[in-house]
Amino acid sequence: MAIRMLKDGRWICYYRERDTDTGKATERREYFGRGVEGQKRAQARHDALHLAKRRPARRHVGPVFADLARSYVQTQHLAMSTRDVLRYQLEAHIIPYFGHRDAIGLRFHDLDQYVHSRRAQVQDSTIRRELTAIQAILNAAVSRNPPLIPANPVRDYKKPKAYDAIIPPPSVDEVERILVHSADHLRRAIVLSYYLGLRPGAVELLSLTWPAVSWESEAILVTSAHKGGPTKRAVPIHPQLLPTLTGWFATDDGHGPIIHYRGKPIQSIKTAWRHALKHAKITRRLRPYDLRHAFATAALERDADIKALSEIMGSRPETLMRTYQHVSHRLRIDTVAKIPGLTICDQNPQKKAAPKSGLTY
Repeated sequence: MAIRMLKDGRWICYYRERDTDTGKATERREYFGRGVEGQKRAQARHDALHLAKRRPARRHVGPVFADLARSYVQTQHLAMSTRDVLRYQLEAHIIPYFGHRDAIGLRFHDLDQYVHSRRAQVQDSTIRRELTAIQAILNAAVSRNPPLIPANPVRDYKKPKAYDAIIPPPSVDEVERILVHSADHLRRAIVLSYYLGLRPGAVELLSLTWPAVSWESEAILVTSAHKGGPTKRAVPIHPQLLPTLTGWFATDDGHGPIIHYRGKPIQSIKTAWRHALKHAKITRRLRPYDLRHAFATAALERDADIKALSEIMGSRPETLMRTYQHVSHRLRIDTVAKIPGLTICDQNPQKKAAPKSGLTY
């Protein structure tokens, strides 16, 4: 008699039951769901049966991974968006796989199996982020005072390499080709993101409503994503966007969300974006977020003020320079050309002959 977890994550309690008439023993299974709660119910059933044990139970040597994960989420100072992503990673994938395990008992082959199982569903970059979360949880448990575990047993595990190729922002030609094949709601999202530099998610871009538009000051009040900056910011309306925005306003009668599908707000443009790229015959990797990169890069290449741009985009100046500026080759040439020249840099004076060694008579 014992309990164990199946490949699909369900916990079972299994035991042999002997038929009183035939004397034949048959294995019985009882299922108790997934995760830590499923393990607890299976263990409770195991203890309640009071059947003979085939082998002694494994001694519990420390906190299980699920306990460390919950402690990490509760005690670490994380941005709200980062905390939400971490909770999803833990609840959807990590805890169902590792939650019941003694944290100190994790080994490299456990992570190898996790990587193998996840590769059937997602790319290595996603797996790498999940493994990074696991490492952060274990490292935090070690650094607590007193430590929750004596050491991180998988500290030196080599994670899969992330896809780190730089994605050049879309050109004007590419944006126009995508617009030709875009549905109306996607067309609005692209135009607004291109001219305003907004984050193309549910918080900033897709939450825009007509009451947020100030026609007098020609600006839109944007609710910022939870990245540590101001909760709201006023973004000026580009001169070429203003007549387009006015036309949309007349069509919508000035009510509800600016980006909508048949009058209803939308939560994501990923599917529509993917279809538009396909019909525009753009095969390179390109994301809606790259429109924001294009906004920042174009502004910086035209000598935009860093502080003003950071306020418009809701990012710190150092973040803009590190993350959003995809510097063009022309800008690199212009930057090098600004270095003052030397008046004698082309001269190559002949070296004086070195004196011969030895005594002179």
